[in-house]
Amino acid sequence: MKDEKFVVYIVNPDQAITDGFATLLGTYDIEVQSYPDAESFLLSWLPGRCRYCCLLSEVDLPGLSGPALLRELREQGVEIPVLLLVGTSTPELSEVARSSSEVGVIEKPCMNHALIDQVLCLKGRA
Repeated sequence: MKDEKFVVYIVNPDQAITDGFATLLGTYDIEVQSYPDAESFLLSWLPGRCRYCCLLSEVDLPGLSGPALLRELREQGVEIPVLLLVGTSTPELSEVARSSSEVGVIEKPCMNHALIDQVLCLKGRA
């Protein structure tokens, strides 16, 4: 599996942010696939393809929120490493992160190295 390219699925309505993350992650030979909202991610994403990947999701999304997306995936039995981007961490988000070793919280504005460190850590565990 290490020969596969690591994929980060980004769910974020702000295309400029997504483009910036894609450029940054691309310098580490990480593929990015982006979605503007949780619903479009759920409609087009195929869990069988995710053997070497993670999900980077904004918490505040139009429609289904980031934590609700995470709950939906877990209800479907999908165990994908998740990084949630938050403006301000809340007790609920802290609990979500503590509930699984596969969930991390990144507070915005995040420094590039903070994001890369967490993604590379997940890549190394995959």
